[in-house]
This record gives sequence, C-alpha cells and structure tokens, in this order.
Amino acid sequence: MASGRLVYGIDVGTTKIVALAGRVDPRRGWVEVLSRGEAPSRGLRRGMIVDRELAASSIAAAIDDCEVSGGRVVVGIAGGHLSSFNTEVTLLNRGRNRTITRRFVRRLEEEARRVDLDEDAQVLHVVPRGYVLDGTEGVKNPLGLAARKVTLRAHVVCGAVSSIQNLLAAVEDCGVRVSRVVLEPLASAEACLTEEERENGVILMDIGGGTTDIAVFQRGALSHTDVIPLGGQSFSSDLAYGLKIPVDRAERLKLRYGTVLSSAVDPVAAVGLGGRHYNAHFMSQILECRAREILEYARDSIRGARLPTSLPAGAVLTGGGSLLDGMPELAEDILRTRARTARPRRVRGQVKPIQKPQYSTAVGLLYLAAKNDHAGPESEGARALSFGSIVEAVKSWFRGG
Repeated sequence: MASGRLVYGIDVGTTKIVALAGRVDPRRGWVEVLSRGEAPSRGLRRGMIVDRELAASSIAAAIDDCEVSGGRVVVGIAGGHLSSFNTEVTLLNRGRNRTITRRFVRRLEEEARRVDLDEDAQVLHVVPRGYVLDGTEGVKNPLGLAARKVTLRAHVVCGAVSSIQNLLAAVEDCGVRVSRVVLEPLASAEACLTEEERENGVILMDIGGGTTDIAVFQRGALSHTDVIPLGGQSFSSDLAYGLKIPVDRAERLKLRYGTVLSSAVDPVAAVGLGGRHYNAHFMSQILECRAREILEYARDSIRGARLPTSLPAGAVLTGGGSLLDGMPELAEDILRTRARTARPRRVRGQVKPIQKPQYSTAVGLLYLAAKNDHAGPESEGARALSFGSIVEAVKSWFRGG
C-alpha cells in the first residue's frame, strides 16, 4: 500500500462507536491516525444490532465526527452469534510439477468450509494455522513449494448471516461502503501483540462494553477464538443494582474508584460522588465477582479447546474493561499465567487520545485495512460489499488473514 493513501476503520461497539482515518506505512510498521470520530452507541446489545435506525444514527455521528469521505471502510464484528473450531483438510496435488499454487490453496480453503451448520449460520473466516507437505510439518507459506499430499490446518469462524446483514445495513445506511468485515479480536491482536508473543503463545482478551473477545495464538497461528457475552456494561449494571443507584452514576463510580481486588480495600473505607458516600469494599466485591466470572469463562473456554492457559507470553488484556484496577493481577490468579494490560502499538499522529486500550480494535482495523488494500486485486476481501449482495458475498469476506 502506498503510505499516502487513507484507510478507514469503524469499531461498532455496544457502548460506543469509534471511526478512525489514517495512513499506514507497512514497511516501517506504524499507523498515523489523522482523525477520530466517536459517538455513544445506541441500538446495539452485546455486539449485535437490535435497532437498525438507532444504530445507523450512532454510526453516522461517529463517521461525521471523523470526517470520513470518499473511502471504503473496514468494520469490526463481534457478538454471541460467532463460533469457531479447528479443522484440517488434505488434498492430493495432481499438478504436472506438483508446485503449490494460489489456486490450490484456495481449493484447500474451500474444503475447510464444507461443514454442516445451522440454517442461518455461515462460515465466515478460514484462518490458516499451518500446512503439512508430504509429512513435513511447520510450513506457514506453501506457495511455490512442491508436494503431492498437502494438508491445511485452519481455524474456522462461523456466524449468523442475519446478524452480519444487520451490521452491514446499519453501516451502509450512513452512505459509506464496506470493503471488509474483520473479526474484532483479530483486529485487537494486530494492534497489541508482537510477532514474538504470537510465536511463543499468548492469550488476548479484549474486554469491551458488551462482550469480551478471546483469541489464543500458538506458534504464530490463531488456535482459538470465543466471545463472552459480558463486558464493561456488566460491571456498571452490577454496581447500579447492588448500590440501588442509576447506571450512569454507577459508571462514574466504576471509572473513578473501581477495583477488582476486594482484599486490598479497607472494609470501612468510603468513596464519595455527588454528595453521597458508598462503601468502597462492597463496591470492589461486586466488581471482583463479575471480573472472576469473565476470567473463569475465558479459562474454561480455552481449556475446553484443549489448550493450556499457561502460555510463555502470558495473557494480554485490552479494551476499556481492562482498565479496572487489579485486572492483570486477578487474571494471573485465575489463568495461572502472567498478564499485562496493553494499548495499541506503533501509533503516531493523535497519539494521546488513541493510545488507550479502548481503541485497540479501531487501530487494528486500520492496519488490516492497509494489509487488505496492499494485497491488490487478487484479494477477494478487497471487493466492496453492499447490503444487497451480502448473501452471495459473505463466503469470500474473510478469506485469508
């Protein structure tokens, strides 16, 4: 991609919509954020559109604030309708010289898509984890190599066509065209993780407003993804219920005084807001209970995929929910591995407002927009999508990484 070309990313979250415009230099590996638009999110519940008109209004406000014009956007997708699994397929290469071509790799990916799904479900994303060539393991890029028996090991992500239709419709109601839809934990990983962490093995947890996205990498490849239908909103709602106060007041208390380490809080300590005082220890117990639930869900999801939670690069927490005091320490206790909070890396331009965990997905979308554009016309994900053509186009959105 030419470093001067603008790319756009839109993170359609449960609590806020973030639109970014920027330039990416793929050779130097950094993104320059030129403008940001942000608006409170309406019409969404746990990552999915429940009111198209309200959602479109929120998205339009963020787009106008960012001054997106004349470009195609990359949109992040999350929500409880997503599911994933690992698979492997094998084909015989009957080419004359047995050289593996791009066409042959696409045949492997199409084979990986041939699974039985529910009526509204669709294979969205086939992410290669590695290839085996005539018994030789550990091949990451088979193009140009010779082999007769080729096995693709892949991570397959599925989702509800109706939910994706609703997302596309709401975005395109705002007068922009979607060039690609990206699984949100992949975008967050692009912004926060190093290649060394992916190679060594790492857990990424993006604790957003309505959901927590999980992605596990081993030997540089995506091994597991999951979506937990709990996030920052759950913390605020719990506080509101426990303290018998409005949610907006609970949100302010959470941001100002929230901690998930109740053992470190004096049982008689009090915090004040708006002339009223609240027991700090009781607040921390409420927040810790919900945080434990989220982290235990992540632990059980990873173990259910027959993967260890103790990986060499540990756990990386991002998203707005990761900013609660004590989250890394609690994650270390539950996941039995070291943990840290991460913000987007390699960001220039509007650095101060963007280099925060709550913008990881949006920044990652810019990087993936640049990669998609740089792939050129052979990249099927580069084709513009529209609501009207979604059913036919959905099969090819996520091909490749």
